[in-house]
Amino acid sequence: MAKDNHSAVNRVADILEYVAVHKEGATFSDVTRDLAIPKSSLHPLIHTLCKRQFVHFKENEQRYFLGNRIFYLAIEYGGNASSLNMINDVLLDLAQSVGETCYFGVLSGNEILYLLKQVANSIQVTARPGYRLKAYASAIGKALLSQFDKDELLLLYPDGLEPITKNTIVDVDKLYQQLSEARDDGFFYEKEESSAHVQCIATPIFYQKKIMAALSIAFPVFNDTQNPQKLQINKENLVLARRRIEEIIARNREDWV
Repeated sequence: MAKDNHSAVNRVADILEYVAVHKEGATFSDVTRDLAIPKSSLHPLIHTLCKRQFVHFKENEQRYFLGNRIFYLAIEYGGNASSLNMINDVLLDLAQSVGETCYFGVLSGNEILYLLKQVANSIQVTARPGYRLKAYASAIGKALLSQFDKDELLLLYPDGLEPITKNTIVDVDKLYQQLSEARDDGFFYEKEESSAHVQCIATPIFYQKKIMAALSIAFPVFNDTQNPQKLQINKENLVLARRRIEEIIARNREDWV
């Protein structure tokens, strides 16, 4: 019975995530096909989600959308996340200082979960708040992975490292070597490993010597030749922002978590 309950909870989470990313709505057939949930199992789950207003069904379109209850929960979460709001202000200052797109995120399993994003240029980067990406393919993810030894990395990626672009690191030994070399410097890099024409620099955020989150700046690859001082400027501003965020987390540890 416990196994069935666990399976149902997973399916509910899958349904919510699926509907969330389909802005145009999802049909019943879409959900049962793409999530491989039998129709007989999907019917009671999605009926309950609609009844509880987590999902909304538009009769005229025969499609499912996120419901009002999700919005209310988001408002409640935002009201209790004052420290995250303060961190967002720091991120905005950073983005305006460097004139680039900046991110704040945490490690979720073996993926980077982007929590905050501030944009100060027109560069097109896929990541947005709530977006997930395999950590080894991003600078911000590498900053978070730097807390692990090689054996732990192998446990995180038992099936190996899959390429996202032709530049993605796909060898755990190479990844570990890169992380080891970057630890002393405190800055982690990637160039076109997750997005074409984009490179990133990141630094980890610590609380009591433990990595809690990470901060990054994404900027065009062509800036290397246009402004050779760009990297140094970004590093200096990252350090200033990192110190401010670490102070916020230290003052609001329970609130932030």
